[in-house]
Amino acid sequence: MKRTLALLLCTLLVLALFAGCSAAPAETPAETPTDTQAPSSEANEPAAQQTTTQPEEGKTPVTIHLFHQKQEAQETFAKIIDEFQKEYDYITVEQEIVTNDPSSILKARIATDEIPDIFQGALDTMDIAQGGYILDLAGEAFLNNVTDEARKDSSFTDAAGHTWAMPVDGSCEGIFYNKDIFTQYGLTPPKTISELDAVIETLEANGVTPFALGFKDSWTIKPVALVAASPAVYAVDAAWNAKKTAGETSFAGTPAWTTTFELLKKVYEHGNTDTAFDTDYNGACTMIAQGEAAMMVQGLWALEPIKSVNPDVNLGMMAMPVSEDPQDAKLFQFPDFGLSISASTPHPEECKLFLEFLTRPEIAELWCSTAKLFSAVKGVNVDFDPLAADVNAYIDAGMVSTQADRGWPTAFQPEFEAALPNYILGRAELEDILTTLDGAWDTAIAASQS
Repeated sequence: MKRTLALLLCTLLVLALFAGCSAAPAETPAETPTDTQAPSSEANEPAAQQTTTQPEEGKTPVTIHLFHQKQEAQETFAKIIDEFQKEYDYITVEQEIVTNDPSSILKARIATDEIPDIFQGALDTMDIAQGGYILDLAGEAFLNNVTDEARKDSSFTDAAGHTWAMPVDGSCEGIFYNKDIFTQYGLTPPKTISELDAVIETLEANGVTPFALGFKDSWTIKPVALVAASPAVYAVDAAWNAKKTAGETSFAGTPAWTTTFELLKKVYEHGNTDTAFDTDYNGACTMIAQGEAAMMVQGLWALEPIKSVNPDVNLGMMAMPVSEDPQDAKLFQFPDFGLSISASTPHPEECKLFLEFLTRPEIAELWCSTAKLFSAVKGVNVDFDPLAADVNAYIDAGMVSTQADRGWPTAFQPEFEAALPNYILGRAELEDILTTLDGAWDTAIAASQS
């Protein structure tokens, strides 16, 4: 039973339509000057152009545009597209990877009626659907290949039963840690804040940087806050959002939000603090891969770029301690990657064929084993890395929290993200920041209801 629960919950693990994910996927590296990043020439070339197979007789050639932000998955998508086009040789799938502010770029495309045929969705999916821009997938047979838990998640299906995106995988956010470094100094994963302080003290006393920080890519700050907020706030009160909207609670009046921000500052002050805003996401991944730091707070998607630098690095994943009670240290898990079909696409059936293809077990296994994520497809359980055992241990023990920023008003998201660097850099006092967040939430709710 535990294993079944684990499989079901794993589908919820996961990086976001546009965030990330609560987090979210990697932004364009500093050396990339453009807003959109194409794959390598080999990966970006549509598979239909790589084969001499002629289109199926009687079928009109069709090209569909796939828009997503998963930079780390472009080569995997290229392989999947190649396999898809071998079966449907009249369909060409062209992928576009947008890593720099994909949400704004997609909204601009919508405003100019240049909506991609298939696009990634998560945090903004429901808002986009309300505008009539997404095809409802409810009732499509291929959704039967997806677990009910993933499909029914509010990131994909609304309260009326309309499914606006198909879940592909799931992820989690936590603290990566170098097991060899921990063993070297006799350390074990901390479960309380005081134990975390002791680990930090031991590492620094031995000249080891505790946390790898890549804050030059500003999106990497938010996961640190969510890894704390999910267990500190939402594992304690799953109805916090509704209470806040009803005026029954507040950021300023919830001690767990103070804890969240204080833990964010603790991570910042005990990392590569002097270079944090000069180091990007890939640089932080390199730090932990090469043993230059003992820990890094990130989503599971970071495993692939870390292992690409050092395949032999011995990593584990642990939850963020948020109190002096070990039972409060819960791993943050969530649905990560989903795909929507444009309501205005001239090729809806071909788009559905592609989504169906992604739900086939062998394709789902290829995706998750390469992207190092858990699958939303029934019966697909990929032990993609020894680290997965750590995640499953939390799931089997029920030590997980599945809520953080997914229920926030869309307009509130950037206000929260802006507050994080303001606090850790000392630009504002925490009391003032929490009061500002209260006002920003109320304003966003009012705007959404007008």
